[in-house]
Amino acid sequence: MACFSDRAQNSSMKCMAYRSSAEQQGVALVLVLWILALMTIMAGSFALSTQRETSLVTNSRERAKAVALADGGIHYAMFMLNLPNAAQRWRADGTPYGLTLGGVPVEVRIYDEAGKIDLNAARESTLRTILTKVTQNEDQAVKLTDAILDWRDGDDMRRLNGAESAEYRAAGLNQMPQNRNFLVLEELRSVLGVTPSLYRKLEPLFTLYANVDGINPTKAPASVLLALTDGNSQLVDSIIAAREAGNGTIPPPPLPAVTGIRFHSSGDSVYTILAHPVLRDRSEPPVTAVVRREARRSGAPPFVFLRRKPQTIGITPTQ
Repeated sequence: MACFSDRAQNSSMKCMAYRSSAEQQGVALVLVLWILALMTIMAGSFALSTQRETSLVTNSRERAKAVALADGGIHYAMFMLNLPNAAQRWRADGTPYGLTLGGVPVEVRIYDEAGKIDLNAARESTLRTILTKVTQNEDQAVKLTDAILDWRDGDDMRRLNGAESAEYRAAGLNQMPQNRNFLVLEELRSVLGVTPSLYRKLEPLFTLYANVDGINPTKAPASVLLALTDGNSQLVDSIIAAREAGNGTIPPPPLPAVTGIRFHSSGDSVYTILAHPVLRDRSEPPVTAVVRREARRSGAPPFVFLRRKPQTIGITPTQ
């Protein structure tokens, strides 16, 4: 009996030892699986982080390349604007021009600022006329005109339909009229009554660099011509076609007079240049620069930069 008991006890002890060893092996296996899973997650996270960093570096490099190409297009446009031969000189009426830099096509458009309405120099009748044509609402145009004039005049006296600080506070706005000329065109967004959608319509029509009331119709881009002709696309197309046929040497047909807006012949002084690299696998916004022609002096550059910034308005990327 004692022998049997000893044998049973030994067998039981061996069984318990085997079970304990098996449990330890199971725990070890679970730990190994957890460690493998953790290492797999860490490896995947590291690979994803590396991929993102590589993508950021690639995007930064491609963006820098696009900006450099756009800068090249802007400088080339300034060279073409300065050619003595009018037939070879690039026109400043929004005509698209193409060139290739480093094997990449670049589209360039030039706008003479005299073809737009100067927001600071425009008279009341000029503002009211163009705003009426854009909004198709004379009452709204009158209010906007007075609000713009109240913004740029030097006093706090509210015009009949205008807006000074009290009206802006009543509308819940933090931005108050500055009682000075507009410093950048984007300030027009803050004028009471100018909504984001309305600003998008107005931006191509206005400038701060013409320094004269009215427009030069021979320099006006299509957006201005369409506004002045109440959307007469057939007439605008004929004017633009005549410009292209004349190549800057033959004046286009005259634009019909617009009551309230004065036509002048100023220009060839300040230009907005938009340059857009046409890349195959990505679409970068065009770069825009405002440049002013300088008096010819020995050793002096023919143009100086007034402003430069990326921009998406005013040009449609080529597909």
